[in-house]
Amino acid sequence: MVASEKKDVWTQSLRAMKSSLESSYEFKTVVQEETRLIEGLRDQKRDYVVFSGYRRNAGKRRLDDIKRMIDSALEKIDCCDSKEASFIYLETLKAVTMQTRWSSILETMSQYDHNYT
Repeated sequence: MVASEKKDVWTQSLRAMKSSLESSYEFKTVVQEETRLIEGLRDQKRDYVVFSGYRRNAGKRRLDDIKRMIDSALEKIDCCDSKEASFIYLETLKAVTMQTRWSSILETMSQYDHNYT
């Protein structure tokens, strides 16, 4: 495979990952908010409804951080040789994986910030 073809594969892969993360985030956020709203409307004991939380606020900031990381990698890959581009691609995959795991942990922990009784 020619070096430029490899770069194309890496950039397409990163773009697909970014797109997938964005659409997955939006879908999960909408589902979570609608579920909370429906549950809140059914519960007659509460005088308020929590329908937006971590995902819409801090979660969105973390997703934006990940997107910026991918965009930065895409810019760097275009401007370097094949060996450096493969290193950037691999390091970006590792960083995105780590950020995604941390976001998942933080989202899980944020569920304990609210008192739902």
